[in-house]
Amino acid sequence: MKPKLFFWIDTSGVHYGLAKYIQDNFDCELFSIFEMTDKPKIFFESQKFVKFKKIWFYHDYILKTKRKPDLNYLKSIEKKYNIPLWVIAANDRIFNHFNNFYKFSRDEILLILEDGIKFFERVLDEVKPDFLIMSETYQQHNHLFYKICKARNIKILMTIASRTPITKDHLPKTGEFIGDIYYLTDEQDKFLPLPKTIKPNIYKQIKLNKKFENIRDPNSDKRVYGGFLTSRSKYFKAVLKYLFTNDTNVQTHYTYFGRSKIKVIFDKIAFELRKKYRKNFMEKNLRKNIESDLPFIYFPLHQEQERILLLGAPFYINQFEMIQNIAKSLPVGYNLYVKDHFVMNVRGWRSVSEMKKIMSLYNVKLLHHTVNSEELIKKSSLVISIKGTTAIEAALHNKPSIIFGNVGPYQLSSVHKLQSITELPQAIRKSLKIEVNPDEVRKYLDAINEYAFQFPYVRMYVDFESEFKIGGYYANTEIDSHKIKEYLEKFEPELTRLALFHIENIKRLSN
Repeated sequence: MKPKLFFWIDTSGVHYGLAKYIQDNFDCELFSIFEMTDKPKIFFESQKFVKFKKIWFYHDYILKTKRKPDLNYLKSIEKKYNIPLWVIAANDRIFNHFNNFYKFSRDEILLILEDGIKFFERVLDEVKPDFLIMSETYQQHNHLFYKICKARNIKILMTIASRTPITKDHLPKTGEFIGDIYYLTDEQDKFLPLPKTIKPNIYKQIKLNKKFENIRDPNSDKRVYGGFLTSRSKYFKAVLKYLFTNDTNVQTHYTYFGRSKIKVIFDKIAFELRKKYRKNFMEKNLRKNIESDLPFIYFPLHQEQERILLLGAPFYINQFEMIQNIAKSLPVGYNLYVKDHFVMNVRGWRSVSEMKKIMSLYNVKLLHHTVNSEELIKKSSLVISIKGTTAIEAALHNKPSIIFGNVGPYQLSSVHKLQSITELPQAIRKSLKIEVNPDEVRKYLDAINEYAFQFPYVRMYVDFESEFKIGGYYANTEIDSHKIKEYLEKFEPELTRLALFHIENIKRLSN
């Protein structure tokens, strides 16, 4: 029998392209749930590039109704799949304080969960897929689908960014391992022990596209939006498109509830004013140099809103509270240095009130986002991070670290995972005495190099946003079939390699 491959296809275009090139190179049956706004949906309803046996559109099954949620059903789901629903729902960016347009009631949230899960169960009962293929989850709906599939023992191939800050400085002269590095996994936020053995390998020669080098540069004068570049001309084009286009998503997609043109305009104006005010405060008050007469511990702030916190570390999303806990756990004679993520520029920076609260702590120094992170790590005695790459980068610079959630994919002995916040004072004192094992670090890099692969995910995402979403500013645009064809052909070599990698894993896991 042909394997049944089920795709979750979001708005990035990457997994749609992947489905096309798996189809071209493998005898299988394809199914998919699409996550689209109304106008792109028109194209995907009739597209001919991928021969899906059946497709569904998630938002078609989530309706705004006045009925009461079926609590008994939701309780049975928690028990059946061992999924704590409120842990996922309460941290969803649409349901919490990141949503400026609509406040969901308890019953509305539970109804959305109920409708979504009932839809997922019907689809999975009908198809009985062998594999789920998707990108990293980022909101409650695709995360729940992934969790349910996993609980049903459906094999999962999820594309995850390695989050390993590997640069040419960390590798032998035989090659470089930089760029967009990913791996396939069956479990999100997995934290594995280092492989006992690594096959000898020759390092892959990977070149970083120079066009995108400034994406990760916090001092770049380019506009940074969610990890890619865009332009003011596209911004104003998107504004005009929005103002003079009828937007039906406010009735059909719960993620758009509460929006109106006047509300969106005033929200954007308020956003820009807040951002300017916060920026001025930062320039006048935050430290721009690493100056300390005491040894220090470094805590990098995560951007907010971010999947790595909301779904990856759901009990540690209050970062000010984390700073307080670290500060009161420091040994006498140490300071805590805190620095915000430069991508908070996109979010309008952190509120002045929160910055003032951080600065009010006696042994805490709040740094300007332009301070060099690598220098901070090198000069620190210890790095503490909720999740993210900083703990791994610390090990690359021979610095121990403490984390509150899994980071990896592989575990280093110099990275202490905290089991309880009450352990923090003792964990800090213990970690300050730890020396990084260079053999472990070498093995970590070898493992990443052996099992990960390069794929221009960011570039594909950028190109899709630029071509079909006016630079990422406006999602509800119609998609031209000829332009999609050009997009798929442009990335044919990369998508074919990714497809063949998936096919190899499908065959391996099917045996």
